[in-house]
Amino acid sequence: MTGMNVCGLTDSLANVIREPIECRQCGGVSRLANGLCLVCLMRTGLAGRDEGDQESFESILAKIDIHDSEWRIGPYEILEEIARGGMGVIYRARQPFSRRIVALKRVLSYHSASAETLARFRREAEAASVLDHPNILPIYEVGESEDGLPFFAMKFAPGGSLREVGPALRRSPERIVPLMLQVVHAVESAHARGLLHRDLKPGNILLDGRGEPLVSDFGLAKWLDASNDLTQTLTIFGTPGYIAPEQARGPASRVGPAADIYSLGAILFDLLAGRPPFLGEHAFAVLTQAMAQPAPRLRSVAPAVDRDLETICAHCLERDPSARYASAGDLARDLECWTKGKSISARPISAPARVWRWAKRNPALAIIGVMCLLLAALSWTKLSENRQFHTALRTDTASQHSLMILPFLDLDTGLPDDGAAGDIANVIRTQWSKIGPSRVVQAETSDLIFAGAPREEEIAGAARQAQVRAVLTGTKRQVDGRPIFSMHVIDPTRPGVLLSSPLGLASDANHFKDFFRSNATQFYRAIGAPPRDAASASKQGQSASDLIAAGKALMDRRTPADCDRAIECFEKATMAAPSSAQAYAFLAISKIGRAAMGGKPELRQMAELAANKAVELDPQSGETHRALSAVLEQKGDFARAREEVLRAIELNGVAERSAGRVASISKTLGRPDIALRWHQIMKHLQAQPGVNEFVIGDCWADLCEDNRAEQAYRETIALRPELPEGWIGICHLKLLEGDFRAAERICSENEKDFPQFDVPSQMAAQLHFFARQFGKARRIYSDLAKKDPEGGTNFYGAISYQSALGWLHLAAGDKGTGETILNRALQRELAELAMAPQHPEILYRTAAIEASLGRQKPALEHLRSAALEGWIDFRSLNLDPRFDALRADPAFKEISESMTTKVASLRRPMPADLSGKRKVQ
Repeated sequence: MTGMNVCGLTDSLANVIREPIECRQCGGVSRLANGLCLVCLMRTGLAGRDEGDQESFESILAKIDIHDSEWRIGPYEILEEIARGGMGVIYRARQPFSRRIVALKRVLSYHSASAETLARFRREAEAASVLDHPNILPIYEVGESEDGLPFFAMKFAPGGSLREVGPALRRSPERIVPLMLQVVHAVESAHARGLLHRDLKPGNILLDGRGEPLVSDFGLAKWLDASNDLTQTLTIFGTPGYIAPEQARGPASRVGPAADIYSLGAILFDLLAGRPPFLGEHAFAVLTQAMAQPAPRLRSVAPAVDRDLETICAHCLERDPSARYASAGDLARDLECWTKGKSISARPISAPARVWRWAKRNPALAIIGVMCLLLAALSWTKLSENRQFHTALRTDTASQHSLMILPFLDLDTGLPDDGAAGDIANVIRTQWSKIGPSRVVQAETSDLIFAGAPREEEIAGAARQAQVRAVLTGTKRQVDGRPIFSMHVIDPTRPGVLLSSPLGLASDANHFKDFFRSNATQFYRAIGAPPRDAASASKQGQSASDLIAAGKALMDRRTPADCDRAIECFEKATMAAPSSAQAYAFLAISKIGRAAMGGKPELRQMAELAANKAVELDPQSGETHRALSAVLEQKGDFARAREEVLRAIELNGVAERSAGRVASISKTLGRPDIALRWHQIMKHLQAQPGVNEFVIGDCWADLCEDNRAEQAYRETIALRPELPEGWIGICHLKLLEGDFRAAERICSENEKDFPQFDVPSQMAAQLHFFARQFGKARRIYSDLAKKDPEGGTNFYGAISYQSALGWLHLAAGDKGTGETILNRALQRELAELAMAPQHPEILYRTAAIEASLGRQKPALEHLRSAALEGWIDFRSLNLDPRFDALRADPAFKEISESMTTKVASLRRPMPADLSGKRKVQ
């Protein structure tokens, strides 16, 4: 609690210093030092007396209410001793009426005749009582015990002191500095009241129950305006290792606020390095070092510590008080600047300052050196005048032809690739050096959150930091065994692209050289040319633009009704601007999205026509290729869909919707690990939060990372509470875990709040279906099928309404109706499969219907094909009643185990953090 050394209690003392406990035999509370009950002991000793005397003695004992006066000091009930030092002892005590726990400090009885000790004790109480700061330990009451010894009660700090928690904080400067900032503010407040502490050290900085620091032990406090300082007569002058040299040297009248600043620097040094600035065999050796030599540099003891923190400590620990911070407030401002990443006011001793100090020690050598420097300067002046003009001209030209190359994005993995950027940087640097002044910088690592897919403001910031004219970004991927590179040169001062060049190049340097050798001059001139507007004239009027914006907003609501209204907006936009590729692209996306919600089948053909029209109108637009990719994905043509969306990225760079499209295709093909990387890129680029968190949760669920999945779903609920996807995801997660009761509770609590959506009913139907509550499942699937007879395929588990109803009729004994429904559903799936024979979801749906009809062999064949093409949801497979007839078959078990093994293999290389954050060197 204070600066006293904390002693461990002996066993016998521990028995005495605790709350009185009633004796189990007699109920008495009076004990001897070894814990024996005094009443029982006397009763045992008189056991041999006559019966009459015994009864008389026991009646007397029954009337005695013995209390141990050592359990109280003044009105306070003493609970235990918590610290003891050379001057006093501290107890944990309880106030009699409020029952509040306090720390009570009392002078040791053998110091009762020491005037100096009593004076210091009263000084501590007096100093602390006049201070009012949240980080200074408050004094509640000052009094005297029955034996005339002074005591005072103060706030109880259960968190211990910095001496105890220091090792736990040592590797966390981001926690140490804010904590020390509070301590400095407390000392600043004491100085403002005219009071010095003079004994600051880790043991005197206590922590309350919330971990907030409290400065304590003002026993050596000194009033700044007192001419006769009482502490001058005391024999204790602070703690070696933490006191300033002038405080150790004396007299006390020369000690000012700078002494406390030294102690604060020593505490910060101790917390960061694990030891005080000076070490020695005894106190005198430590004091001698502090007075005779400068403090060691913090980074010589703890090399990993930030350089600015080393500078702050060094500024506090200067031997000359005038060289330290002028006040505790100045120290606090530098600590605040460090926490905010700003520059600090203190700086290491500069080279000129070190030279000046050396010159003062060696004046003769200094004069000779100055004369030599003057002669050298005179001779150099003439030589440098001619060079300056040429250097300035060359520097200006180089700045106009300066380029920073960011890490490329590997489109196959979604990860940054420094190697490709390095090869291109070397080639450009070599070719440009033959043309004229230039500067090519490669950002091997950067502070961009996603170095391969940065936002515009991140590119601009990186360009400002590197002081370059332009920034080159790019992508790479493998096509038929050879890498394809796409590069974009961006003017960071204006939106748009200066030079876009999708290139087909091999990976060896010769091909790079061949291309840049033939295009180096054009490239060089393009970089040095004045900025121009990259955006071309719009091909659509304001009316079409407004309709497109309105349609996009309606699509984001994700309801069938809003999607229908979005289609109307986009159709009107195509009529208002027939040459607008953007209008046709979004018309295609809206129609394919409505088809996925259970719209008319012909919507897919209409969407494909609109997408092809968009590409025809503007084949160099990434937006049109992205729309065509969405249509092809729904058709099950995943190879072409992936090619189209990657082409969109190569043409226009990485965009939010393009990243989402790559993620969707990757997930469908059984690569949720790659999908996660692209979803994180999409999340980084998107302007509106909460768009794809639930899909990220689905990817984690596919990988059986249920805790991460639930975290993503809860983030969806927090960011987009108007949509049901968040709680639907959590409900589905509980279903996969087999916790049907929890899933049903979540569904019943939320389903009624989203009547405009079909997915809550789909979730409820699947829940009852997997839980074998077939009556409830049949009622819900019947209602859903009336609204959308062909629906259900695009939800978790790939359960079409018709396949579920057909199986439920069979389970209820209605074989004729069940087989009729299932056969119709099978014909539709086989027709879909003929158009998309490698679609894993259609293969899985087909296998489920065939298993329901008892067609074991084709069901197993289609299920095996689904697993090979990317279906990995083995948990739904193991719960789905439609596959009950196959569960005993060894082939079924083999397929299920193969899915489980694949998921385990995908989880193994997954990084702990997918944020993409990279360290700055």
